[in-house]
Amino acid sequence: MWRVLNIAKTLYIQPYLRFYEIMNYPVPKNNELFFQYSDTEHTNANKLLKDINEDKTENWFSRDQKSEYMDEYIQEIKRLESIFQSIPFIEQIFLCNSISFNALDENSDIDLFIITEPWRIRTVKFRSMVLFTLKWAKRFWKKTRKKICLSFFITSDAQNLYPISLPSLDIYLAYRIAHLVLIYQPDEEVNNSFFESNKWVKGILPNYQEKQTISLWIAPFTWNTKFKNIMETLWDWFLWNIFEWIVKHTQKAIIRLKRIRNPVWNKDVIVSDTMLKFHQDIREKVSLKYNVKVK
Repeated sequence: MWRVLNIAKTLYIQPYLRFYEIMNYPVPKNNELFFQYSDTEHTNANKLLKDINEDKTENWFSRDQKSEYMDEYIQEIKRLESIFQSIPFIEQIFLCNSISFNALDENSDIDLFIITEPWRIRTVKFRSMVLFTLKWAKRFWKKTRKKICLSFFITSDAQNLYPISLPSLDIYLAYRIAHLVLIYQPDEEVNNSFFESNKWVKGILPNYQEKQTISLWIAPFTWNTKFKNIMETLWDWFLWNIFEWIVKHTQKAIIRLKRIRNPVWNKDVIVSDTMLKFHQDIREKVSLKYNVKVK
């Protein structure tokens, strides 16, 4: 963590949002949460944060204007409410990437960041694929937009993403974490454990709140369907462990085959007992552009 804190202290950042400029993303209303400040600027910004938090209401939207596709994407998410509530061993589901940045285009995916119970990550991945496919929400011949993308899973005992951050300033990962939007958890009690586990983001975004700060004007789904409750109690732990083991080794075989066919395929892929990350990301490219612009 010390290297991120050191970078944040030594870099002088102009008081506007370079990241959004690079990505061509709309800036949030509560943009003070996402500035990189020098020490003096940070002190002054805290006065603004108090006003922002006092003015915040439950149903606010984080930008002055929605993406023209936002409403139809939110409707698709609401259509899938029963699926979010039916997947066993999920602790939280967040919306991420283009939808959380209000940067949807006509062919955008609905990217999900999913936190599972320990030693159930592959079981969750498998059942998510099955249930979303049955609901016609995955990629099909005629389904090329508003499709669910299941590319990032972690377990609840390994929520800190600092170990996968870049050796240099990982500006993209920091903003991605800060922009996550909760869409499902089993109960209504506030659970900020993921944001609290990633306090290192404060070294890059000093006003990081350790809670959800972006709103899409959609309340998170809660509670479980009977199907989920039955699936979680139907088998004892031993049988679920066997299922997890089978999926794990099947997945390993598939990955080995993909690496043989395309050695570059695994550049950004992470497959472990605590994290499944399948998408190729642009973190290095974005960080390079960011560092060039702020110098």
